[in-house]
Amino acid sequence: MLPSLLDQLTHPDVRALAWAIGSPALFNASQPVWQGRLRDDAWSASELARCAEWLIELDQSPERLREAVGDPMVNTPLGHVFEKLALFWQSQRPDVRHATRGLIVRNGGRTIGEFDVVMLRHDGVIETLEVTVKYYLNLKPELGIEGCIGPRAYDRMNEKFAKMTTRQTDLGNTEFGRIAICRWLEGSCGETRTPDELIVENHALARGYIFHPSADCQFANELSPNHGRGLWQTDEHALEGEWRNLAGREWLGPYLGAREERDWPNDPAMPRMYAHLQARADAWAETERRFVVRADSGLLRSV
Repeated sequence: MLPSLLDQLTHPDVRALAWAIGSPALFNASQPVWQGRLRDDAWSASELARCAEWLIELDQSPERLREAVGDPMVNTPLGHVFEKLALFWQSQRPDVRHATRGLIVRNGGRTIGEFDVVMLRHDGVIETLEVTVKYYLNLKPELGIEGCIGPRAYDRMNEKFAKMTTRQTDLGNTEFGRIAICRWLEGSCGETRTPDELIVENHALARGYIFHPSADCQFANELSPNHGRGLWQTDEHALEGEWRNLAGREWLGPYLGAREERDWPNDPAMPRMYAHLQARADAWAETERRFVVRADSGLLRSV
């Protein structure tokens, strides 16, 4: 359903929102380690179907979304933009009464965690949603998730996976996590509860792309069989055809727009994300995605 819906949407932020809602999970939600907390593809498809008409209407009048996620020309971390998209979408659910993002959890004066998105449902249940959007290069397929690394060497899939399946999705069950939720309920929702009275459901949402060395290479069992994917290569070989360097929030889902690139600064040490473009009647549409890494990059020696 997502490709056909994207064919009807033209505003970049609305397209990014549709992709956030309906794209495949990055990780395999059926693995026991998730304890049923990771939102799977069936849930995403149901949410996309529920939101389809709303997204089409939003595409015609995107002002509220633009206000919620901010100016695309301001260099905002992609993870923060994705959190804002998730909050905007989840707060529109008919069963949600109040929602917030970035709720800090403290033990005295020490920060010990943060809820990405917290929701109070009409039935009184609290939902927490740990959200992530990641772009990993599968540098050494034989190592599984330990062979997958982000555009910066410190961003390692095995470390993120371990955090998401334990500490980050357990925060709502901790004493200080519940205290933070109670303070939010009282300060923003006008409700007074004790930590023991809370009913909390913890969930996670993982989106993104894995870039493989070849289309038929093996990938880790922890990854969803349907994960978003592309290829990576070094700059020793030129890209053939029409390719566009993606910048900023253009990474969020399939590109549709002008052939000309935005005047964003590029860090020469960073891999560059490219979309292969196909001409349409009035725009260029992405058909493939690729990460290009400098052949002398230390990133290639970091695994």
